[in-house]
Amino acid sequence: MEISNLITRARVLIPAALMLVTLNSFSQQVQETPEIKRPEVLYKQVHSSTLSKQSENLFADGLKLKLDLSVLDDAEAEREFFNPDDIPADDVYGGMWENRYVNMYGSLKSAPDSFIVDLDNFTMPVDGRMTSNFGRRGSRRYHYGIDIKAQTGDTIYAAFDGKVRVKRYEGNGYGYYLVIRHLNGLETVYGHLSKFLVEENDYVESGKPIGLAGNTGRSFGSHLHFETRFLGKPINPNFIIDFPSKSVHKEEYLVTNSSYRKTNNSSRAIIASSSPDRPSTAARVSNTESTNKFVSGEVQYHRIQKGDTLGAISKKYGTSVNSLCNLNNINSRTVLRVGKSIRVS
Repeated sequence: MEISNLITRARVLIPAALMLVTLNSFSQQVQETPEIKRPEVLYKQVHSSTLSKQSENLFADGLKLKLDLSVLDDAEAEREFFNPDDIPADDVYGGMWENRYVNMYGSLKSAPDSFIVDLDNFTMPVDGRMTSNFGRRGSRRYHYGIDIKAQTGDTIYAAFDGKVRVKRYEGNGYGYYLVIRHLNGLETVYGHLSKFLVEENDYVESGKPIGLAGNTGRSFGSHLHFETRFLGKPINPNFIIDFPSKSVHKEEYLVTNSSYRKTNNSSRAIIASSSPDRPSTAARVSNTESTNKFVSGEVQYHRIQKGDTLGAISKKYGTSVNSLCNLNNINSRTVLRVGKSIRVS
């Protein structure tokens, strides 16, 4: 009986043992599979969120790439940004900003006696010829701008970067008109419009459509009435713009007391195109002002460069910071902007 039980157990254990050995041998067998190559990783991306400091370094393919953020800082410093919520040329206009009158600066007491206007991004307000000049109109009226031929509905463009200060209607004068205060300190007036394309306090860039030409107000035919003013005072646009060539005479214009002088010429006298035999408007003006201290060189200006301070500029020209502040109607905390000019004498 005992032998019979042993034989029965052996019949159960032997097959189980054989099966266990077989499975173990199979699991140890090395399976040969075709070689699969992974694509080579060419770049390693590092997100900005992983950089805790500006001095962190970026890596690509094991090569260290140095990121010099000071280059970006320098580029940022050289750019001039304007916040559309700010007042253009606020330091010159003393914070004065209202939406009713063309000239509202009679109470301004701290006007500079000279000022350099940057003209480098000028856009012709409309592509037409001059039909009426700056000057007398009969014995009682004076034309404080120039008229440019335009058909009703023609697009009118902003002459420089700036902000719309006035958007109004004047039945016995400008008709529908706009006044734009520019970043360079000038204000321009656009009269006799048929439609507005901007609103008061809108920021506009040079060349942006601001309205459509028309024949509204005191007007006898469709055209654009265009004025250039500084601190509300009209300046003959021909001093700044060469209308036959539709461009500015120079990159800058120096505003002085002589800029506001009137002329005895009739507004019907149209200036012809400049030629070698006929000097430009700017040249003729310069010749008549050769004794003016601003033109003769007695007044000096310094173009601000990166790193300039009022202290450094005053030492360079043998003057004081207080003198620079008084000459330029600024204070010792005023930010000096690269590329602008500051009067030093």
